[in-house]
Amino acid sequence: MLMKKSKIKMLVLSLTGQCNFACRYCYAEQHPQQTMDFRTAVKAVDLAAASGKPFVLQFSGGEPLLAFPVLRDIVLYVRQHKLPAIMQLQTNASLLTPEKVAFLRDAKVGIGISLDGRPELNDKLRQLPDGSGTCRQILAGASQLAAHGVEIGITCVVTSENVDQLAGIVEMAYYLGNVRRIGFDLLRAQGRGGLLTAPSAQTLARGLAAALETARLLEQRTGKSLLISQLERVELLSRGALNGFAHCHSLNGEAAFVDAQGNIYACSSFVGDETFRLGHVDTGIDEQRQQAIRTLIQTSMSFCNDCQLFQLCGGGCFARWHGAGCTNQAYEVECSLKKVSIDWYQKKHFI
Repeated sequence: MLMKKSKIKMLVLSLTGQCNFACRYCYAEQHPQQTMDFRTAVKAVDLAAASGKPFVLQFSGGEPLLAFPVLRDIVLYVRQHKLPAIMQLQTNASLLTPEKVAFLRDAKVGIGISLDGRPELNDKLRQLPDGSGTCRQILAGASQLAAHGVEIGITCVVTSENVDQLAGIVEMAYYLGNVRRIGFDLLRAQGRGGLLTAPSAQTLARGLAAALETARLLEQRTGKSLLISQLERVELLSRGALNGFAHCHSLNGEAAFVDAQGNIYACSSFVGDETFRLGHVDTGIDEQRQQAIRTLIQTSMSFCNDCQLFQLCGGGCFARWHGAGCTNQAYEVECSLKKVSIDWYQKKHFI
């Protein structure tokens, strides 16, 4: 049975698998390398909009700005048809120009960039194809955004190489001046991520606690607050705005990741894996497969329901859990990330 009006809360368009960076942990290196055409993108957007409910539309890749013409056309399509899409762009920021920034700002496209620490540390992880560092290009793009009054979010991928210096990314955020939010994204084993080492639970706990304390101190000194994605999720769970498996929409079968060829998957980490393929933009989402994948994910991680912290945790990332080779047990490193966040939130609000 094909369901063309599946309720999608998160639609990710991988506009191209190509990228001008060669980050050492990239899990998207095997995504289709061609550029998504406008017809494919429109079909995906219409599929998500069919329910009439608001949904997040994220432009991703590869590096989505390599496909800026189709990105621009889709943004205009969404605005012209008044679709209920909350548009976001996840970019390495290196290809931003004043013209592109102005367009994205005026179209109200939220922007997130990737940065993994102070320059010397970032450049060990986020590199150009020739092995040279990328921080200079990233900061130039961030400066373009700041000059146009655009607030941004930062995603920091945490590995064993930067876990001890997570406080540095908080300092970088305050230095840039236009960073509104930081999210700490643990290493995934898919793609090149399998070549790096994840941090231990103990080092992750120390590194994250140091970052949160740095954010607290800098907020006191500057009067400017910095949102931390992990703490935001705890807050939403604590007041009932989220419940159950709430780490991401994939856990509840409400996410759709579309590659440049129009194939639809439950998660960006599983592009090319038929087990997690939901359908194609030409035929829609297979409702039975959608339900089966949702059941597979939640059944695989059913141990989360037995944890006393589940109501404030929302479960872990299935892709990381699966990539770590876990079976019938939690991924200790991610549990550490969640426990530190919960403990920090509770101390801040209840002590």
